[in-house]
Amino acid sequence: MISILENVGRILQPLDLKTTFNGLPKEVISDKEKMARFLLLVAFMDQQAESTTARRTAVNVYNTFGEDLLFEPENVLLRMDRLVPLKDEYKISPAIGRVMPRFGWMVLRVGGFLIYEMTLGDKRLSEELGRCGTPPDAVSFLYSSPLVESILREKAVRMYISWVGHTELGIDVSEGAWDKSLFEMPVDGHVGKIFSRAGMVPEVIHERKRGKGERWNISVASKMRPLIQEQTRKYSDDCIMVDHGAFRIGFNCCPDNLEGISCDRCPKIAICEIKNTIGCKGHCVLRNYCKRNLTWRAY
Repeated sequence: MISILENVGRILQPLDLKTTFNGLPKEVISDKEKMARFLLLVAFMDQQAESTTARRTAVNVYNTFGEDLLFEPENVLLRMDRLVPLKDEYKISPAIGRVMPRFGWMVLRVGGFLIYEMTLGDKRLSEELGRCGTPPDAVSFLYSSPLVESILREKAVRMYISWVGHTELGIDVSEGAWDKSLFEMPVDGHVGKIFSRAGMVPEVIHERKRGKGERWNISVASKMRPLIQEQTRKYSDDCIMVDHGAFRIGFNCCPDNLEGISCDRCPKIAICEIKNTIGCKGHCVLRNYCKRNLTWRAY
């Protein structure tokens, strides 16, 4: 199963990341420092938001301010009102929307990114990250900033480090010094759900014991991350690809509400965007291996 997930991730992760760049000028995509900063903005905006809209909005933010966004953050802070036309596409989680207007959340994320850039001063982010000995060291570097620590969850930071450091993904700030086996899995709810439902972890850590609440069957991915990482490393030296493969299967093929689940036959095969890319046969690629503990859910 780990091999299958790794293969799915190896196919889809580079493609998914490439779509993040759609709409960016070539001079940004070809510049390591610009991409290191832009992808950090994506990570900031992706927190508690719908990923697709967050990534499109990040591109639109760049196109609104140009290179001032990456190298003259003070100027952008004085013109934050120019973000107003972009707010409708940026979709945030309902929980956040109940306590903060969408535009307020957007300003918080973009503003936090700009302030972090200001703290860098004349330092080049790509070079600072590249000097770190390992991916976990790079995570620690980012978390040495109280601002980043307060805004980005560890999952998002690990994902960002894979974007800028994995040789098959982003911009490789370490220039090959970071072996792919050194990366840490981000692990979100979908990844935790796949590992739980498939019986790939020795213990499912969930919100409550059975019978003590409606959400007793919600697996807690953050607490399961060490277990998932340990199991993955027994069979793969590329946990980033395994993580992304599990995410895409969890998101596309193994829904929480079980409507449209594709264990034996996928009802969404006609409209699926990834079926041909991953060689789908009309059912979940994990069908022959999964224990189908469908009780467990991501959220």
